[in-house]
Amino acid sequence: LAKKAKKTGAVVVMGGYHATFLDREAIDTGGVDFVVRGEGEYILLELANALEHTGDVSPIKGISYRADGTFVRNPSAPYIHNLDKIPFPRRDLFPREKYLSLYQDRPMTTMVTSRGCPFDCAFCSASRFGGLKWRTRSLDSILDEMEFLLNQQYTSFLFVDDNFTLNPKRVIDFSEEVLRRKWDIRWWCFSRADTVVHNPEMVRKMAGAGNRTVFLGLESASQSTLDEWGKKITLKQQQQAVRILKENGIRVYGSFIIGDLHEDQKMVRQTIRYARQLNPHTCQFSVLTPYPGTRLFHELREKNLLRTFDWREYDGIHTVIKLEHLNPDELNKLVRRAYRKFYLRLSNLPGLLKSILKKPGELKLVIGEFISGVKIFRELKKKRFHSGKKSMESEKEILKRA
Repeated sequence: LAKKAKKTGAVVVMGGYHATFLDREAIDTGGVDFVVRGEGEYILLELANALEHTGDVSPIKGISYRADGTFVRNPSAPYIHNLDKIPFPRRDLFPREKYLSLYQDRPMTTMVTSRGCPFDCAFCSASRFGGLKWRTRSLDSILDEMEFLLNQQYTSFLFVDDNFTLNPKRVIDFSEEVLRRKWDIRWWCFSRADTVVHNPEMVRKMAGAGNRTVFLGLESASQSTLDEWGKKITLKQQQQAVRILKENGIRVYGSFIIGDLHEDQKMVRQTIRYARQLNPHTCQFSVLTPYPGTRLFHELREKNLLRTFDWREYDGIHTVIKLEHLNPDELNKLVRRAYRKFYLRLSNLPGLLKSILKKPGELKLVIGEFISGVKIFRELKKKRFHSGKKSMESEKEILKRA
């Protein structure tokens, strides 16, 4: 896509997680003129102004490029501390009818209310991209954007903050203000299990203010694996969190990761059983993927334990780690087993019917979640792998530049 754009004579700028951590590789493809590293709002504006007026990009922090054939990585730009100054996204430029809504006919949009993460989970690059310091927008700024969106007929919101509930008081204040304004909204967010357990009052307020789904990174049935990944939560906290959310009528989207370096069939099956026991409303099973920028990626690369550097396989489905006890086909079968065992359970039907009868307006959401799980299972069954193919570039060259 970048190369096609470049053929038109356009200046091609790439940003985001992958380009930030592998900026040299992105530039070396020949299809990218500049990489904006990290938070790009002000950097991109400064770059556009420089290209339009002076052409001199050397003073701009946070960009990578080539000058006279030499790769240049300018110093990093500071994080944006006052997030309130960032303008609201121009959602009117997008065809709203083409975007999915999780809540029946309620138009949905995404929102970001904070950046950064004080945790450093081994498989996640959020803290290395957005910093370990958590930065948040003011409550007024968040509510102003929501009011603006409500006036455009958006009534459901997907908060994509890495950890929306990190400050429970902020969430309580937000929920109380939504209730005070009598907004008829639905919303979805990410949280940690321990935050839920330690703040049941926050959860009650969230439910009253329209929260319908919480995403929990449950990850594994092994406490030692959770500790190894730096999750800083316990299995007991996971169990308590799922129970508390359910008691407050909030749907639980549980995420599990399988395929750790040391896992064998018995350990993976244990996680599958654990997921069934916890019984979140929706379950996601991903293959452990060491994305560039994560602690896991650097550790495995140093130990020569990565099978490939073909980024097409870094998708949460393919096996890219040289596992000690499982081969890719075995792990693929286990992922398929996980989805089959979780979603195709007759014992789950009574609870499902009860949920639908209690909240008939969310029938579409329940059906959508089930269909999503079946689709993933079918994709896995097709075994759409290209692990035997060679990467577009040699691993040696990528390692040299990364």
